[in-house]
Amino acid sequence: MNLKFQPTRFKTLHDTQPVSTEWQTIVEEIRSQSHSTVTRAYRESLHLQDTLPATNDNRALLQRLKLQKDNLKGNQPAFVPSVSLEGGRSSKHIQGYSGFIMVDIDGILQEQVPLISQAVKNDPHTFLSYVTLSGRGVRVIARVKDVKNRKSFTQAWSLVNDYYARLTQCPIDEKCKNATRMSVICHDPEVIFRPEATVFTLSDEVTATPGQKNKRPTKARTAASTVRRLVEEAGITYAPHQHNAYICRCLYWMNRFGVAQEDAGQWALDTFADYEADTHSVANIVRSCYACTDEHGSERLSHYLRRQDRQQRKVPLEAIETFINERLELRMNKLIYQLEYRPKESGQPWTRMTDLVENSLWCEMQRSGMNTDLNHIRTLLCSDFVEEYHPMKAYLDGLEPWDGTTDYIGQMAALVHCHNFTPDEFASYFRRWLVGLVASALSEKVVNHIILVFIGRQGCYKSSFMTNILPPCLRQYYVSKTNSQRLNKDDLFSMTENLIINFEEIDSMQRSELNQLKAMTTTLHINERPAYGRNKMRLPHVASFCATGNNLQFLNDDTGTRRWVVAEIEHIENPWNTQLPYEGIYAQAHALLRNKFRYWFDDKEIDIINRRNRRFETPNSARELILTHYRKPLPTERGRYLTASDIVSRFSPHIRLNTAQVGRALRELGYRSIHTAHGNFWHLVERTANEIGSILPEPQEED
Repeated sequence: MNLKFQPTRFKTLHDTQPVSTEWQTIVEEIRSQSHSTVTRAYRESLHLQDTLPATNDNRALLQRLKLQKDNLKGNQPAFVPSVSLEGGRSSKHIQGYSGFIMVDIDGILQEQVPLISQAVKNDPHTFLSYVTLSGRGVRVIARVKDVKNRKSFTQAWSLVNDYYARLTQCPIDEKCKNATRMSVICHDPEVIFRPEATVFTLSDEVTATPGQKNKRPTKARTAASTVRRLVEEAGITYAPHQHNAYICRCLYWMNRFGVAQEDAGQWALDTFADYEADTHSVANIVRSCYACTDEHGSERLSHYLRRQDRQQRKVPLEAIETFINERLELRMNKLIYQLEYRPKESGQPWTRMTDLVENSLWCEMQRSGMNTDLNHIRTLLCSDFVEEYHPMKAYLDGLEPWDGTTDYIGQMAALVHCHNFTPDEFASYFRRWLVGLVASALSEKVVNHIILVFIGRQGCYKSSFMTNILPPCLRQYYVSKTNSQRLNKDDLFSMTENLIINFEEIDSMQRSELNQLKAMTTTLHINERPAYGRNKMRLPHVASFCATGNNLQFLNDDTGTRRWVVAEIEHIENPWNTQLPYEGIYAQAHALLRNKFRYWFDDKEIDIINRRNRRFETPNSARELILTHYRKPLPTERGRYLTASDIVSRFSPHIRLNTAQVGRALRELGYRSIHTAHGNFWHLVERTANEIGSILPEPQEED
């Protein structure tokens, strides 16, 4: 192999004019800032593309993001390390083989990239290594002696790629088998360049010392539990974004234990049926992992069974507890049912526990000589070893007692000026909603049934006020939902882990969505399976609901609107410029709750709310027709007795009504009904043709 070989550089992925360039020049280009902007833009586009749901609304945006990524990558420079080229970049332009072999470890979990990259850099065979343009892969270049033609290149490629596949326990991109494969240049300030790297030779035995080959093939079902334990001990779990890596590592171990490829493939299809169902190909992963033929049967399953027993005896639970307590503060957030952590005595904000932190903790234990497995750590973290914490309860317990006289809640409500409420009326309704919020947050048996709604022009601080209801330390438990799609299962989970959900653009919701929202308001618990979860969970409804909109008429529920407290906003004083007395507000709300303050409505108040809300209701055909064609009889009038069916038949088939709508409208309008053996009859008078359109129906009372 010629150590003076200079790789061929191209200006872009589409360029066909090769330019010989020194290795050091390419390394400095990767390390410098010249490609940092493009690298960052590509990764941001990739992240946005992954997080956007693949809906019809997002189709155009997703296509633009894909085109943007392709353009960014296509205009990046690249180099070919494996061959020297002249006059072009296809196989016919190859002038010779360099002995440099490229390895592409791609499609791995982003959190695993630093660990895999470090493992590659620590290996003495690594000549050059850097993180790829996507940020989700590692590019490696190593050297092999005596690569002179296509056949020896193929052997060298298999040698080096098999080696790094075992080293990283990750699948390898086989597209690099093409000798003219290009490596895109991007920004990586931590690129490693080791000219003195150990050189492979084609006669090297780079695999681990093989054990005795099994005379009989091990059955997949026999090896399954040990295989999965070994993979999880390595910090990989069958979790979102790790499915591919988990399956690959399981199959690598199946191969080493001598499980037949067909048997392992069937086991993988049965075990990971959900992954196969998501249009992934388990069969392709099986073929890739079983390509390492030299490893087949190289390990004895019994050896790992015995080692498991020894390891479990080595580390007592108390030692693991001490190790964790020396490094982390932990708490179980009972509001969101999530484990939270922060470094010991750091004063840093609390953060949700992630797989990366758990895996790093396990790695640190291994480096310290503590031979435990990841499952033991996770079992401990999900036990009473971790203290429980409730954000709202902790906040309230830390407040000074309310003085019993100052109306702090009223001070906050005074920021809101309404057309349809006096200041005292709005303060009364807001006080009930806020006390209901505290009650719902503290007790699994309580749900706040009131939906506080602000209707008014844009830019009058409706949503800003809703955002500022919670103090800054609890504001992470406020979420807003714009009505861009139907309410779904994610919204059900949102109401179990947030204190306030603000439904913006409430006036654009369809009848079915408003009915869903009303049903959610009274739901005490949900019983659903979380995304990627194994079992259904029964979680309490915590959130209180509020909403904002611009159009007055949005209520379309014929059964009543008692849950809606709708304020028509005149203006709201800027809450961002106001020093709100949060400690007093929530101390008062907590004190009112403890003193049995009634935060729900009685029947009389419900009747008042229903009448107030009529101005916010969408047109009601049944009510309008009754007001137009009928009236209540005067004391001296005999009138007529009609059933709801009689009235429906009068207007059908031109107008669609049903007896329930008509009966409800008659009752709300105050008509007298008489119950007989033949049904309910309503006492009314039909308006004459002269009255219709010339006499205004009597106005409905609104309190």
